[in-house]
Amino acid sequence: MERIDERKLISRAKEGDMEAFEALIRKYGKNIYFLCHGMTHAHQSADDLSQETFVKAYFSLDRFKDGMNFYTWIRRIALNTTLNYLDKRKREEPLGEREDRITHSDSSHRQESPHEELQRNQMERKFKDALRALPSDQRIVFILRTYENLSYKEISQTLDIPQGTVMSRLKRARKKMKTLLSEYL
Repeated sequence: MERIDERKLISRAKEGDMEAFEALIRKYGKNIYFLCHGMTHAHQSADDLSQETFVKAYFSLDRFKDGMNFYTWIRRIALNTTLNYLDKRKREEPLGEREDRITHSDSSHRQESPHEELQRNQMERKFKDALRALPSDQRIVFILRTYENLSYKEISQTLDIPQGTVMSRLKRARKKMKTLLSEYL
C-alpha cells in the first residue's frame, strides 16, 4: 500500500505538485540528512547538502523512471552531492564546523559519572577522527555498510562499482579503523 502511495506522490510531483514533493521530503529527509552527516560530520554541511539533494531531485524528477526505488535514486543524488562537496573542500574544516560530541536525547540512560562521560566523548571524537581519516572511497563504502546497512550488492549498484571493489574498500576501511582505534579495542 505504501509503495502505491509513493508512486502516486512521485507522479503528482512530476506534474508540479509541490505538496506531493514535500511529502517525499518529509518521508526521506531525515535519512538523507543522516547520510550526509555521516560523511561530513558537520550539522550545517549536512543540512545544506540534504537541501541541495532535494533541490537537485526536484529538477531531475523528469528523469526518474517509474518503477525505480525513489530512496535509492535520491540516496545516489545525496552521495554524489556530498562527495563533490568533500572533493571541493579538500579536507579543510572551517572553525566551529566540527561537532565533537554526539548528543543523547534519550533520558532513560543512567546518569554517567564525569569520568565515564569524558571517556565516551573521547571515544566518539576518536571514532569520528578515524572515520574522517579514511579516504573518501573507503569512507563512503564503510558508511553505506555500517550506517545504511546496505548489502555488498546494493553498495555496488549504488556506487556503480564492482562488488569485489566494494569488498576490498570495506576491508581496507575496517583495517584502518581498527588500527586507528586500537587503543580502545
